[in-house]
Amino acid sequence: MMQAVKKERFINIDEYLAAERGGSEKHEWYKGECFAMAGGTRWHNILSSRIVTALVEHLDGTPCTPYMADFRLSIEAHQHYVYPDIMVVCKESSYVADDMANNAEIVLEVLSKGTESYDRGQKFLHYQSVPLLREYILVSQDAMQVEIYRRREDGRWEYQRLTRPSDSLFFETIDCSIVLEKLYSSIPL
Repeated sequence: MMQAVKKERFINIDEYLAAERGGSEKHEWYKGECFAMAGGTRWHNILSSRIVTALVEHLDGTPCTPYMADFRLSIEAHQHYVYPDIMVVCKESSYVADDMANNAEIVLEVLSKGTESYDRGQKFLHYQSVPLLREYILVSQDAMQVEIYRRREDGRWEYQRLTRPSDSLFFETIDCSIVLEKLYSSIPL
């Protein structure tokens, strides 16, 4: 995820959505507080681009669509509006506006020093309330490491950690995989 910078003014959800649709900056919103989203690093963008490119190619002709960081996800149970680095939406009923969904099957965040604890903690707890979410993926930009949390039918979350060049980031929900060696090629680790 990109770095979040707190903005010191409480606004209601209607003000937030109007400002987001009319402005060039993106903000996450949580119970009246806005957090400006600062840009990601070069490596963050390369990793995100490689993943979304593979997803676009794989999902062509299916009902699923991958989105990058400028498409908003409404986490209604927590009054939280976020911009995941990448999310995959597969159901037409998940769209609540042209720039927002309230459900996603896959959410992926590229970790940064400034947001890693947030992505692993409160944000992940909130993502768990997204009804259709099946996979939450954390991609390190400082080491060859991908962590996958998969929700099982009984509601449990299973954890998998990938660290070897030959390991594959497997998106179980959509039957797509990316070998880590290819994902991390040219990324200085």
